[in-house]
Amino acid sequence: MSLKAVIIILVLSKSSKSAKTPLNENDVKDNEIKYNDLDEHTLVTDAAIFPYVAAVLKMSRYLSAGALIDENWVLTAADALFLMRESTRMLRVRLGSINYRKGGTVLPIKYVEIHPYFDDSQPIYDLALIRIPEPVRFTPSLRSIRLLKAFKEVDATHFIVTSWPFPISQQGEVTSDESDQIKSMELIKQRRILSVTHLHPSDADACAEELTSLGVNDTEAMMCLDTGVMVDPCSRDAGAPVVLNGVLWGVVSSWRPANCEPEQAGPSFVTLVSAPNVDSWIHDTVDGHKWVDRSDEE
Repeated sequence: MSLKAVIIILVLSKSSKSAKTPLNENDVKDNEIKYNDLDEHTLVTDAAIFPYVAAVLKMSRYLSAGALIDENWVLTAADALFLMRESTRMLRVRLGSINYRKGGTVLPIKYVEIHPYFDDSQPIYDLALIRIPEPVRFTPSLRSIRLLKAFKEVDATHFIVTSWPFPISQQGEVTSDESDQIKSMELIKQRRILSVTHLHPSDADACAEELTSLGVNDTEAMMCLDTGVMVDPCSRDAGAPVVLNGVLWGVVSSWRPANCEPEQAGPSFVTLVSAPNVDSWIHDTVDGHKWVDRSDEE
C-alpha cells in the first residue's frame, strides 16, 4: 500500500471517529471560560461554542430551546409541545446554528415523548424528548452533551443557560421610543441569535419552600435559578439547557405564576436530569423501552 493511501485511510478514520464523538467536558469548559468574564446576558457569535443547543420550531416560529443528548434525541420542555404531539409534521428542530431562523441543519420530528408525570399546573417534570428521524452527523458546531449521572450539591456560583429569550431594557420599562425600536428589523434579527446567560442558583431551602407551596412533593428533582439581568422576570427560557463544567444538569421549565408580575415572578425552575424519575425515563425512552417508575422498588 502506498504512503498516500495510508494517509487517506488515517484521515478518514479520524474523521469518522470525531463525527460520533459527543461534546466532552473539556470542550464545554473551554467554551464556558470564554464567557465567564462577559456580562450576564451575552449574544453568542459562534455555533461551535455551544454545539449541543437546539431550537424547537413550529414551522419557522420559535417554540423553545433544547439540548441534543445523542445523535437521535433532543431534550426540551414539555409545555410547548404538550398539545402538539399529534401534529409533529408541523414541528422542526434546528441544530448547529446560533440563529433559529437560518443556518445549521433543520430536521423534521419523528415523534415526541412527554414525561408521564408532566402536569402543566406545576413546574416539575416539564420535559419532552424529541426523536429525530435519522442520526445526525456530528461536526464542530453540532454535538451532543453528557448528562449529569448523579445529583451533586449545588455549590456553583452560576450555571450556563443558553436559549433565545426575550430581553428587556435595563430599566425594565418600555418607553414609546423603545417601542419603536423594538419594531425595527435590527432588534428583530437580534432576538433570533442565541444568547448565553449566567444564572445563579437560589438558596436550596428557599427553593424547596417555593416548590412545596406549589404542590411539588419531589423537591429534590428540582433546582431554582435566580432571574438574570436584562431579562423579563416573568419570561422563562423554556427548554434551555442548564450546564455546569460541560455537563447538562437540567432544562428550564416554562412554568410561571398566573398573571405574573415582575416583583412576584420568583425563580426559574429546572428539572434535574439526574433525578431518579427523570434519569430512568430518559434512558428507557432513548433505549426504546417502556418506562416504569422504580422509585418505590427499594
